[in-house]
Formats: sequence, structure tokens, C-alpha cells
Amino acid sequence: MSQSDASSPVDAAALEAFTGSLATACRRPEVEQLRAALGELCSAAALALGELAPPVAALCGYFGERVQPGRDPLDQLARFDGAELALALACADGCVRAQRRFEVDYFGELRVGASRLRCSDEELDEITQAVRRMLFAPGPDGRAPLVHKTGRGELRALLRLMALRAGISLRRRGGRLQPADSFVDLVDRGDSPSLLAVKHEHRAKFRAALHRAVASLEPAARTLLRLHEVDGLTLAALARIHRVDRSTITRRLARTRAAILQHTRDELAAQFGVEQRDFDSFIDVIRSDFAASIHRALASGG
Repeated sequence: MSQSDASSPVDAAALEAFTGSLATACRRPEVEQLRAALGELCSAAALALGELAPPVAALCGYFGERVQPGRDPLDQLARFDGAELALALACADGCVRAQRRFEVDYFGELRVGASRLRCSDEELDEITQAVRRMLFAPGPDGRAPLVHKTGRGELRALLRLMALRAGISLRRRGGRLQPADSFVDLVDRGDSPSLLAVKHEHRAKFRAALHRAVASLEPAARTLLRLHEVDGLTLAALARIHRVDRSTITRRLARTRAAILQHTRDELAAQFGVEQRDFDSFIDVIRSDFAASIHRALASGG
């Protein structure tokens, strides 16, 4: 992306690339609001990556692919990490410099993820190679799988989990899986009755702590979150109600979600001795359930 691309508004070709890549069921946003939202993301990409950033039209098309049906596209764009998405797209397009940049920026998470297995340097090298293939090798559709894994700034957590799973697979293949690995091994096997029982137990503790975290919010913060998550009000609608701009609403919601997560982590640590790294790994596994748990807590009057 050139410097002029970064400073100029998103043009008609970029808008068309975005709307053309949206799922059929997605609502088409109003043009000027969409132009502004895409412009912020493209500017963030250009600022972070410079010449490594993909062309604006290609990037906007990718943003459209990452929008999920069923919720306001503008709300989803507000949660996207433009720099992360741009780097992922450049890597998926086979840019070697982008892949090297990605490894410098993100592969430190592999050591963190594998640390629970106390991996040797040789094992870590094998894990790194395995994750590299999982991210960068062309998939069935001809695109690197990394292109399907990004969007909302959760990539670091995903890499930790990928390293953990790769380490477990490595040890299982070599017949080196130890009894001490049994807890993390549960993360890798999704169908056994014992795993389902353990996950149910931990989810029950998590949901109870999260419910109390939601109940502990200030009334204004809880009401704002309920309006968004349960009643389905868009960021634009909430901004009009509160007479502020969309970015202010986005920041308030982000702070509220972070407060819920911190309160939940603190309670689990105090009551059950759950260490932060274990809590973070558990959240990685059930991340898709986190938003649903907040929704249930709010809907039940929490």
C-alpha cells in the first residue's frame, strides 16, 4: 500500500470489493459510514506494515470475507484488528517478508503455549515447524489457512493453543506422552466421556464466576452491555442514545468485557487456585462460549 493509498479515502473499487465479498445474508451498510470504517482499518494496516500491507481493494475484500452474517457489519468492523488482518492476508498471498514479520511478531507465543509441556528445544523446533505448515502451507482452496483464523485480535491466544496441541500430537506420535501431560491432553481430545465431564466441571465454575462478575458491574455498564448483547442495539444506535460517537461506545464495551474477564479470573484464582496461565489456556479452549456466557448472564438478569 503506498503512502497515498493510506492517506486517501477508500475508493469505489474498494467499497465494491468489500460488499462483493459479503455473505448474501449480510446487511449492506450505508456508504459513507462504511467508507469511514474501512478507512480506519486500512490506515491502521498501512501504519503498522508500510509497504508490506496489501492493496486497499484486496484488503477491503478480505474484511468483507471476515464479516459474519447475523450482526451489523459496522459493529464487526469496529472490533477488527486491521494490522493483524493485513499481515495475515500478505502472508497468505505468499509474501516471504510478511511471513518473516509474522514469525517475529507472533511466534514467541509458541514457546508460551508449549511451556506447559516443558518441551525441549528440539521439541519446540518441531512444534514451530508444524505450526508454520498449519499457518502458511496452501489449503484445499489454495489459500494459506492463516487467512481464515484472524479478525478480532485473538491470534496470539490461538497460536498458544496451536503450539499446545502440536506438542501433544508430537509426543503422542513418539510414544512420549507423560502422565503429567494428562490434563493438557484433555484439551486435544474432544469426544471422550472423561473429557466431557472435566470440561463440564470447569465450565460450571467459569459460568458461575462470570455470572457474579456481570452482576458486579456498575448499573450503567451492565445496561449498556445488555442493550448491545441481548437487545441487539448497534453501536450506532447506542451512540445516538448516549450522545457520543461510535468509538466511545466501542471503548466502553471493551472496558466492560475486560472487567468481566478480570473479575472472573480473580475469583477462580481465589476460590480454586487457578493460575493465570491455566485460566488463559482454558479461555482459549472455550473462547466461543465466552460471549454466549455473558449473553446468558445478562439475559437472566445478571
